[in-house]
Amino acid sequence: MSLEQVDSLRTMLLARRSGPPPSLEQRRAGFEAQMAMIPLPADAVFTSDPELPGLWVDLPGGDSSAAILWLHGGAFVLGSSASYRDFGCRLAASSGVRVFLLDYRLSPEHVFPAALDDSDAALDRLTARGLKLAVGGDSAGGNLAVAAIQARIAKGQTVPDACLLVSPYLDLTHIGNSAATRAHLDPFVDPATMTATAATYHGDADPADPRVSPLFGAINGFPPTLIQVGSDEVLFDDAKRFADRLPDVVFQEWVGMIHVWPLFAIDEGDWAIVQIGSFVQRQLLQT
Repeated sequence: MSLEQVDSLRTMLLARRSGPPPSLEQRRAGFEAQMAMIPLPADAVFTSDPELPGLWVDLPGGDSSAAILWLHGGAFVLGSSASYRDFGCRLAASSGVRVFLLDYRLSPEHVFPAALDDSDAALDRLTARGLKLAVGGDSAGGNLAVAAIQARIAKGQTVPDACLLVSPYLDLTHIGNSAATRAHLDPFVDPATMTATAATYHGDADPADPRVSPLFGAINGFPPTLIQVGSDEVLFDDAKRFADRLPDVVFQEWVGMIHVWPLFAIDEGDWAIVQIGSFVQRQLLQT
């Protein structure tokens, strides 16, 4: 049944490519409106943080000694803590810990390294509170999660207890083979627009800079990492090449899945989040 759900989703996403492309303002507003339609658990509590932009997601019985810092996707240009509330609730339910959804600064208003600086600062703040901490992200958020950990490694600082990556966008030079070989399978990421999308984020910086493309950054001292990627993704090689470099990694290739499928209300999206929750519990609550 889940593959049928993905096929319907694939058809819907491909249909959006026909006609003139929407403006960035329309894309942002459309995404926020679409995500706002998802019903949220009645017992979920959303609170702001006095030191960080974003939202805490709490469900009854959650362990307050541990947390997930989640960096949302959206090609560095859209998405917010508000639009990721449903995803945050599902993460909190599966992991049994609090989730913080960071509102990092978006491009093109704020180009590199603004979003990375915000992610690094959030890690600083949450680490200082003595929490057992996992940092994760989907797509562009996965880029920021990895780059922020690498920034801490470079500074000789403590790294989080775990890293969680869903369909990570780690190579803004786009030299992975899957950008060409899986383009016909991926309804979400269009290789024809990837260079322009990347430039919107990195501006005048070199896309091969490891801070921009953390696939090329340091991995010595990197925490245990879970990587989930769909077999039909243009960004498959970003995930696989990074997994091949890591000393402590669980790499999951999900057959037939498309970019950031756990964000959607499909069976395998729910199953993937269950796997994330189990990984978080092992790394944060059983050590």
